[in-house]
Amino acid sequence: MYKKLLLAALVSGAFGLTGCASDGDAAGAGSAAAAGAGAADVFGKAIFLRGELTEPQWAALPEMLIQPVSENVWKAKAELKVDWAPYKYKFADASWTPGTNFGYSSESAPGVYEWGGNPIVLNPSSKFEEVKITPPADGVYDIYLEKQGDKFFTYAKDPQ
Repeated sequence: MYKKLLLAALVSGAFGLTGCASDGDAAGAGSAAAAGAGAADVFGKAIFLRGELTEPQWAALPEMLIQPVSENVWKAKAELKVDWAPYKYKFADASWTPGTNFGYSSESAPGVYEWGGNPIVLNPSSKFEEVKITPPADGVYDIYLEKQGDKFFTYAKDPQ
């Protein structure tokens, strides 16, 4: 009887520990990303638009998964308000993994996107280099991640 009780306690304890392995943010977002219909993978990872334009800020939210537009072009939609600008953002996976953490490159320093201007060159292994954007008016905007050759870029447009 004692052996059966001990075995049952060990088995239930093992199941309890495996259920606590998730940290809720990264694993939950990764699971949501895997389930997201049409979600885009860049380097084999789900990529999110992250920053001050989400609540909670900088979270990897399923609704901010980038979606494919065409080959090597992805976008996400964000509601922006002029009074809250400038917004800071990056594209990144749920874990901020180097290689999929897109902030501005030194080529585009200081990383401020001028509306209708040139795209911002991105560094896929950035640390703290957030892109800044100020919308021309309140609204929902498309924010793009684009790959051209071995470089990545970001820009924004009014949705058509």
